[in-house]
Amino acid sequence: MSFSFRQRRDTPAQVRQIASDQITSALELAEAYKDFDKTVHGLRRRCKKIRGLIRLVRPNFKEFEAENAAFRDAASALSVSRDAAVIVETFDAAMQDPWAAGFPEERKRDLRALLTSHLDEVKAEQNQSQLLADFALAMQNAVGRVPDWSLSGDGFQLFRSGLGDTYSDMQKRMKKAAKSHDPVDFHEWRKQSKGHWFHIGLLSKSAPHILAARKAHLDTLGDLLGDHHNIAVLADFLSQRAGPLDAMLREGLAGQQQALAEKAIPLGRELCVENCAALTARLGKFWKLLPKDI
Repeated sequence: MSFSFRQRRDTPAQVRQIASDQITSALELAEAYKDFDKTVHGLRRRCKKIRGLIRLVRPNFKEFEAENAAFRDAASALSVSRDAAVIVETFDAAMQDPWAAGFPEERKRDLRALLTSHLDEVKAEQNQSQLLADFALAMQNAVGRVPDWSLSGDGFQLFRSGLGDTYSDMQKRMKKAAKSHDPVDFHEWRKQSKGHWFHIGLLSKSAPHILAARKAHLDTLGDLLGDHHNIAVLADFLSQRAGPLDAMLREGLAGQQQALAEKAIPLGRELCVENCAALTARLGKFWKLLPKDI
């Protein structure tokens, strides 16, 4: 089953099936892995999808807190090396920006060596096979719980509140980030927009032409906010490991974040222009376009 609802009936059963399919896919990926980093990326993505799914039904899902924590923790255990690799990738991308043309080459090499050394240390400390085995065990336990998930309600009513709550949170976080320009607020906005992105994907078969476009714009927003966050993480890491940032580096990274914010905020305002009631009502009408049963 794809990561989307296909019919209006038996919505709880569809939630369980989508979750089971994602868990099964994760288990197959963990078992067949060749490239650890690529495998981890895929496993984390599947956990995020499951968390997005259960967040959609959160108000009507008795086991939400426990299951959300279980999938979050399973993904987090795999994240250390990927996070270290992203810091290196972010630095490399920053050094391709026009502002970095005048950045001293020796300093550039020293900082990159610091970052790659950290990545190597992280990888050396990991037992990749054990990490994947632990993850697989967590997924095997999870797939056994899914049939017993307590979901109250059916049809659009099962997730109307969860859909609206996530969208409302996205609106609030966007407004706060636009006002404060604090990287922490931008990161919180990113998390809420990602949740809404998952929800639109789950509803996409109801109005594929319209919702595919919205999902694509949310994808663009996610990339902008993700890059903004990665730069903040890079700056924090270098400050902790290499001391105060060079003025040129500090200003260059801040300039990149500003440019990303100037693209993200207008796009976010467009995506959040409807109030919560209007958006959920519109998506509820789209829901009725799905076949009652397949």
